Amino acid sequence: MKRPSEGELREKIVFHAASLFQRGYAPGTSGNISVRLDDGILVTPAKACMGYLEPANLAVIDFSGRLISGGKPSKEAILHLKLYEARPQANAIVHLHSTYAVAVSCLEENDLNDALPPLTPYYVMKIGTLPVVPYYPPGDIALAGTVANLAS
Repeated sequence: MKRPSEGELREKIVFHAASLFQRGYAPGTSGNISVRLDDGILVTPAKACMGYLEPANLAVIDFSGRLISGGKPSKEAILHLKLYEARPQANAIVHLHSTYAVAVSCLEENDLNDALPPLTPYYVMKIGTLPVVPYYPPGDIALAGTVANLAS
């Protein structure tokens, strides 16, 4: 199967970002999406509302985090880069702050190694365990490293 062009990937990111926004999964300027390219990643810009993205405004950064083209990348771009490094088979990342996920992370009785019980067989097959990471400010390299360690 032929890999989509960068232009097609830009259109797909904008389409899916708008869908997530319209369904309430990415309110305000929360959330970010990236797609792996041969020489880096295509990522949503900083402080952008996912409901109103323009394909031309997406950023391209190389694997060291250097801006190649477009606007300033999301402050979570380092998280995306670390996850691509931890999971070489991954070709896209959607990072959201779901109301429900945030609520679960705040439960006092949480098992930090596995926040949710095995809800369904499909959940167990696809998710397995769901760890909760400590709080770090958005864009913090420590957050990126912690999540990447759990992803590998």
